[in-house]
Amino acid sequence: MSGSGFLEDSFLSHSENFKRTLLSVNDGVYMTDRERRIVFWNPASERITGYTAVEVLGRKCSDNILSHVDMNGHSLCDTRLCPLYQTMEKGVPGESPVVVRARRSDGTRVAAEVSVAPLFGDDGVVIGGVEVFRDITEKQKLAEIKSRFLSGVTHELKNPLTIMQGFIELVLSGDTGEINQLQREFLDSAREEGDRFKRILDDLLDFARYEATEYSYNLRGIDLSSMLLQVAGSCSAEASRKKIAVNTNIPGGIFIFGDGDRLHQAFANLMGNALKYTEKGSVGITAGTSDGHAVVVVRDTGIGIPVEDQGRIFDQFYRVGNDLTLKVGGTGIGLSIVKKIIDRHGGEIGVRSRPGAGSEFTVTLPLKA
Repeated sequence: MSGSGFLEDSFLSHSENFKRTLLSVNDGVYMTDRERRIVFWNPASERITGYTAVEVLGRKCSDNILSHVDMNGHSLCDTRLCPLYQTMEKGVPGESPVVVRARRSDGTRVAAEVSVAPLFGDDGVVIGGVEVFRDITEKQKLAEIKSRFLSGVTHELKNPLTIMQGFIELVLSGDTGEINQLQREFLDSAREEGDRFKRILDDLLDFARYEATEYSYNLRGIDLSSMLLQVAGSCSAEASRKKIAVNTNIPGGIFIFGDGDRLHQAFANLMGNALKYTEKGSVGITAGTSDGHAVVVVRDTGIGIPVEDQGRIFDQFYRVGNDLTLKVGGTGIGLSIVKKIIDRHGGEIGVRSRPGAGSEFTVTLPLKA
């Protein structure tokens, strides 16, 4: 029996009700055998791509049908980067949706959010794979509109803030005449509030930038060791100002596959947070490998995170609601972006923390094959 027939007999025909459900869903769904020949193609797949089931059944999905590329145009089909290939090789579902550009029958491409999973035979052996894909063209357009709006508003607010901060510094310096102690205290408070407002605007600008490029990842081989040393070095000035030690233990030779700029942003954010919430002691970053993964740990001796908040700190706009964190300021955007970046690289992030005893963030990422 052929691979395709075996898959149809053992899975597709097992439940007619299940098959009818797949035929009626609005997302594109197709299934392949072990050699990635298409054995099932639902009507939504026809609507999104323009290819009919008659045209594609029995052909490999990479046979000039979908021809997935990433958002920068790099081919994913017939490579180890193909999500369907990876899920069948590993025998586990894809950890998070992947955004690709899929080829339509007329040669144009559609932005699609892809989820994949392996299919198993009765003996537990992988016999194929299933891909579910959704047209996110409109979602992209809305994200770009939101990003432009946020970016424009943020810049408009930063300009008058910069002018006001300049005037405050001018008065505090004495260039406009002597000021008494009470006036100095008021101006110092105004400067601190201005700095806090600027940090909030910077967070919003980061969020706007991320929204604008959320679907664009430039995947390539990365020297993670070198990147982490750069991140640690970039923190030295702020650590010196706060009289905080920066500890590193990063051996050479750790290589992964991903977007270097995005991962740099993620680890810089984690180190920046460690510094922001630490008033004395140290922050540190260590790296190593375990079970085919790079393991990066960012530690601090800062204010810590209550147990009841640890499950939500990666939620967008969530902030720990105590006096210490509110005093530092922020929007609750940074960690949500970090998690999105790590998720898109097939990694995981977790936290261990105790109030008053610091925090430890652990990131795992697949090593470069």
